[in-house]
Amino acid sequence: MPKVYEMSNSTLSKHKVTIALIAIAVIAIAVLWSSIFGYNNATQILVKQSPFGEMSCVDHAGFYFKGFGTIYEYDRTKDFYFNSSNEKVRGQSWEGDDTDEDDISVTLSRNANADISGYIKYQLPINCDELIKIHMDQRGDKQLKHGLVRNAVLSAVRKTAPLFTAEEAKVTKIAEFRRIAEDQLIYGEYLTTTEIREEKVGDDEVDSTGRVIKKAESQQYTVTKLALDSNGQRVLIKESALKQYNIRILQFEIQNVKLDAKAQQQLDIVKEREMKRVAERTASETAKQQAITAEAEGKAKVAKEKAEQEVVKIREVTQAEKERDVAILNAQKEKEVARLAAEKAVEDAKRIRAEGEAEAAANRAKVQAGLTPQEAAEWAYKTKVGVAQSLAKSSHPLVPTIMMGGDGKNGNTAMDAVGLKYLMDITEKLSK
Repeated sequence: MPKVYEMSNSTLSKHKVTIALIAIAVIAIAVLWSSIFGYNNATQILVKQSPFGEMSCVDHAGFYFKGFGTIYEYDRTKDFYFNSSNEKVRGQSWEGDDTDEDDISVTLSRNANADISGYIKYQLPINCDELIKIHMDQRGDKQLKHGLVRNAVLSAVRKTAPLFTAEEAKVTKIAEFRRIAEDQLIYGEYLTTTEIREEKVGDDEVDSTGRVIKKAESQQYTVTKLALDSNGQRVLIKESALKQYNIRILQFEIQNVKLDAKAQQQLDIVKEREMKRVAERTASETAKQQAITAEAEGKAKVAKEKAEQEVVKIREVTQAEKERDVAILNAQKEKEVARLAAEKAVEDAKRIRAEGEAEAAANRAKVQAGLTPQEAAEWAYKTKVGVAQSLAKSSHPLVPTIMMGGDGKNGNTAMDAVGLKYLMDITEKLSK
């Protein structure tokens, strides 16, 4: 029995050794695994330095062979704000963190000072040689961001600032400010020129007649401008550090230009003057427009009155012409009726005369056949009486009723004389 117990202890010792060896092996494999193999995210590019000093890149996502090399991680795309505080700008607060940068302090034209806040997003090249060059010079992603990119942004903004006044940088030309700063960030530094200008400080003192009795003091200031070549293009004097490493700028913004107290005060004065000038100009334009409107309304009213009078005139003229034409037409009708009546009367007279002559001829034949003087006298009397009765019974006048020389109201008219004469002639003819 004691012998069996000793054998069991020996077996147990062997098991412990085996377990220890297995644990050591697992630990060794784990250590060796992390040194031999690695895993890369899709948002990163890796620079690998082998134990023998060779440099290579890992630009794909997933597992890769590490081979006991040293790995340096770089973000493919990176961004940061340059802002010293979290105060709201244009109603929005910054979303940066403690890795962001401070405002960029600049000197604008005419010695105005300001702190500029903004945002930048950049992208590294995917070419391995270019990435190795970045690593060799910058020695890491953090130094690349806070050293190379930050300094490039600071340089571009500060070299752009003297081209703009406080008002231009903050209000009127902020977009142009951002564009030129971005161009210098991407391409490099542009050549500039300066010139000295002079301006009055305040207004001249004048007397009641307007004569200047004391001129205002003047001061000089420097104006900086971009130099242009013969083709009107900017002159590049230094290549951008970002361009040397083929780092792309995806987004660049100037979010805020915070002027110092003095510059802000001067800008407020300029703004107040401008607002006053705009208000005066607006009032002048309004008054001018009102005058134009009033004049136009007056002309329109006159034109309306004139048009209404023309309508009345046309209506009256048209009515007069109508009445004239009606009168002419009526006169023509009356004239035509009178003419036809006269022609009718003449025809009736001819017919009656013919009838009378025929009857007279018959009577003469009777007389010639042997009428006694008494019968002849009686016949002549009856003939004249018959003619007169026939004329009296005629429904048509034997002569025109329109004659000059009488008004037709009395019996002694020219018409009566003509009719009597006409009757006597007929009777005389019938008696022969």
